[in-house]
Amino acid sequence: MLDQVKDAAREIADARRKIAAMGPNFDEEILGATRALYAPLIRKPSAAVKVTADVAYGSDPRQKLDVYQPAGAAEHVLVYIPGGGFVAGDKNLDGVFYVNLGNYFASHGILTIVANYRLAPAHAWPAGAQDVAGAVAWARANAKSFGGDPARIVLFGQSAGSTHAATYLFDPTFHPAGQAGVAAGILMSGPYLFQGELRPNLKAYFGDDPSRYAERSPLTHVGKSRTPLLLSVAEYDPAFLAAPTYELARAVTLRDGKSPSVAYFAGHNHVSTVMSFGTPQDDVGARVREFIASVG
Repeated sequence: MLDQVKDAAREIADARRKIAAMGPNFDEEILGATRALYAPLIRKPSAAVKVTADVAYGSDPRQKLDVYQPAGAAEHVLVYIPGGGFVAGDKNLDGVFYVNLGNYFASHGILTIVANYRLAPAHAWPAGAQDVAGAVAWARANAKSFGGDPARIVLFGQSAGSTHAATYLFDPTFHPAGQAGVAAGILMSGPYLFQGELRPNLKAYFGDDPSRYAERSPLTHVGKSRTPLLLSVAEYDPAFLAAPTYELARAVTLRDGKSPSVAYFAGHNHVSTVMSFGTPQDDVGARVREFIASVG
């Protein structure tokens, strides 16, 4: 047991050292390097977790989700929306990511749903938020049959998935009349305000008319929501992805007169946070589980 603890400590230290060397940057090379770093660290999934894959929540081939069911009854339901820069991404990348996330939270007694959504440029704004609404509606209708409580759904988005989740949470256009449809939200390292000249992948989703960007930005609608939030940022998020979290935290603070829950994950980059689920590096997982447990 002591040797296992020492091995885990070495693995965590090695991961942190290599992530730090990559710096506050993010591109395809860093994405690949981070995947290669964390994939071997993921523990074997629990045999007690039952996986139901490729459940349709809509008619489009991308409108599918995977369900990770704990062995016993689940107090909470987690709906995860992965990132991918609005033009890419998947709920199951090579059988590793984000299977790791589903297995991790289900092994901790949380009914976990990992959903795909339609992608730009074929599907521009507001397709992502519409698909979040579809996945949440499916969860509300079906959670009980998988042992979960539909009144305790936590919506979790990362990167572009966080933008789609935030749009759903803040803009009442996308959720059931008079309610948010979920009990809480986790928004991790996402952009929330769009203006000026956008990067090509952003323009593919939000369009090429700058006069429409404000109304299509979730930050614009933050005053319309009171859903409890956990906002998070990684130490090595690039500035254009780190700053929006603080801007959103400021807007929520001014709205509520108090700060929302904000987590700063030292030693992580833009994707190592979600890729660390199920590895010996449990700092992100523990903080997310703590927040979920606080949701009544």
